[in-house]
Amino acid sequence: MRKKSTCLTKQMVKKGFKLRTWAKAKGLSDSDYSVLCDLSKGITKGKWGRAKELKEMLEKEGFKVA
Repeated sequence: MRKKSTCLTKQMVKKGFKLRTWAKAKGLSDSDYSVLCDLSKGITKGKWGRAKELKEMLEKEGFKVA
């Protein structure tokens, strides 16, 4: 049985801030924010390009990305 992963937005709420606020604090653009939303929902896996960079950034911050 596969373990259900918690979406990124719920993980951030537990730490006390929102995804959009975190993205703006890191200096990310609006297009990066949309990629983050896709990562959160599992639409994008983060294997290539900017999605991979954002996924690595999130993992350094201690978030689990599906």
